[in-house]
Amino acid sequence: MSRFYVDPIVKASDFYLGVNFWPREANILMWRRWDLDSIVEDLEKLKSIGVDSLRVFLLAEDFAYPSGEVKGDALIKLTEFLDEASKRGFKVFLTLLVGHMSGKNWPFPWDPSNEVYTPAVTHRTIRFIRRVVSRVRGHPAVECWVVSNEIRHVKTPEEPDHFRSWAESVVGAIKFIDERPVSIGDNTSPTSPVFLMPENVGELVDYLSPHIYLYDDDPVRHGLTYMAILEYCLSTGKPTILEEFGFPTNLYTEESHAGFIETILVGSLALGARGALIWCAFDFPREGDEPYLWEPHELSFGLFRSDGSPKPAAESVKRFRELLEILGDEEYELPERDVGILVPATFYKSYPFTFEDRGDLFSALVQAYVMAKRAALNVTFIRETEMERKPLIIVPSVPRLLTTTWRRLLEYVEKGSVLYYSHARYLDHPHVSSCHVWTELFGVKPSLKAGFKGVWREKLELKIDGELVEVPATRRDVGSTGFTPVEAEVVCESGGEPLLLRAKRGRGLAYLSPYPLELYLREASLGNEYKIYEMLAREAGIKPVYNPSTPSIQVEYWAKNGEPSLLFLINHSYREAPTTAVGEVVWGRAEVRGELVIPPKSAVLIRLRETSNLD
Repeated sequence: MSRFYVDPIVKASDFYLGVNFWPREANILMWRRWDLDSIVEDLEKLKSIGVDSLRVFLLAEDFAYPSGEVKGDALIKLTEFLDEASKRGFKVFLTLLVGHMSGKNWPFPWDPSNEVYTPAVTHRTIRFIRRVVSRVRGHPAVECWVVSNEIRHVKTPEEPDHFRSWAESVVGAIKFIDERPVSIGDNTSPTSPVFLMPENVGELVDYLSPHIYLYDDDPVRHGLTYMAILEYCLSTGKPTILEEFGFPTNLYTEESHAGFIETILVGSLALGARGALIWCAFDFPREGDEPYLWEPHELSFGLFRSDGSPKPAAESVKRFRELLEILGDEEYELPERDVGILVPATFYKSYPFTFEDRGDLFSALVQAYVMAKRAALNVTFIRETEMERKPLIIVPSVPRLLTTTWRRLLEYVEKGSVLYYSHARYLDHPHVSSCHVWTELFGVKPSLKAGFKGVWREKLELKIDGELVEVPATRRDVGSTGFTPVEAEVVCESGGEPLLLRAKRGRGLAYLSPYPLELYLREASLGNEYKIYEMLAREAGIKPVYNPSTPSIQVEYWAKNGEPSLLFLINHSYREAPTTAVGEVVWGRAEVRGELVIPPKSAVLIRLRETSNLD
């Protein structure tokens, strides 16, 4: 339990390296096809590659009677399993309510009408939870309680308050009996429904539990999107464990699966997450079992094949265990983030008659994060309703902020911050204004004629530090209000139209992009668009600790006594990534060939020389 605190101090020994566990032969039907010898064999395989944590599931129909009382023989099996896990040093994240799993809803015996959140059903749910928690709370293998497995797929609550009331009751029932940490067992991330957003569920649980399965044809943006979601969760101040992530190798190559696992594990550690639990431990051989009968991809998420042989990803896990052992118990400091991406309140709260598309907002926020990381910036997310001043504040492609936010941003700029706002005007919602102090803050005035929907351009070309940055207008439904400079300086223009403007306000600067650059770029191939953020950071007086030669490399560092000490370099691309060597390589498969060359989809840990050598 000492691991669950909010603190800038990190230790690799506190990181949970885990898997979501069903045994290879029995799969989801583990408890009714009970075979302890086979399970022990699987546990030994996982131990051999360095796994130390298991998320384990109690399939409701195997554990409970219609009253919510627990089946005695199921509790005996659970105790036997925990005993074997404990012998091997595994920490078990015990998932209590499993009504959904791998493409099928498995009924709760005490809820035949599938009402889930009603008081009567909640009462029976709590009866079941109390029996299980009371029985095994003293077991040394139990590390955490996980309330459910994606309960929203069993039934979506009709109102957010229904879910909150249910979650408070269930978590409270667990906490009344045992003080071990609790997670909700669902995807608590910026991709979630509002009722599961980190801002709205964080106070109920001890850690946030994103379940992430993402797709993007750009491998760098793909990997950095995982990092963006983790940083978003961590930026709430709540401990975060990546509770599920993975891919099936009957759809993707085993080699790319291995590289993906390595980069996400290292990135999770470097950002300060408390662990990562891979979906899942094993492939399954029983093709005719439900739900594999109609979900064949669910057969092949494992680190081990259905015959028990290890996939390349098992070797990735083993190497990552070596990294954790190299770092050991030594304490390091996470650096303060000096760039803040502003999250609009409409993203995580509901306001009357607002139209914002949360998918678009997420896309813009993530693209801003990707651009910032490719510019080697130390970036996080800040909430509009709990805003704090940063040297550089990025407001990416949002159509609306709260009216009072703009004057606070002006105050920050006057005190020395650099503000960048990328304006988004939805042409099918032309009546909405994102800002009301254009001249006061940005030194511009709208140029749009009354009744016009907006301005759209097919392609934007910005010259940044002598380089041409091309931004294709990938969306025809989002454009600009159009602006005329009053007190602002035009930084970039095309055909006489300003594309980037800058106004001096007090000790700081306010930049305005009239077009939604991040939203456009989210659907374009990555190029040199990060140069925009490099320029903004320079204006804010921000100098990266280390600037890699190749922008596919994610840079994170841990500090000692306020000075950079360890450098994590993560190559998210499928190409070798050369960069400047700056210290001793203590882990990773990189080679020094004049430069440090990081293999595709891999990471390296460097112990830095004197900080001055980073210049």
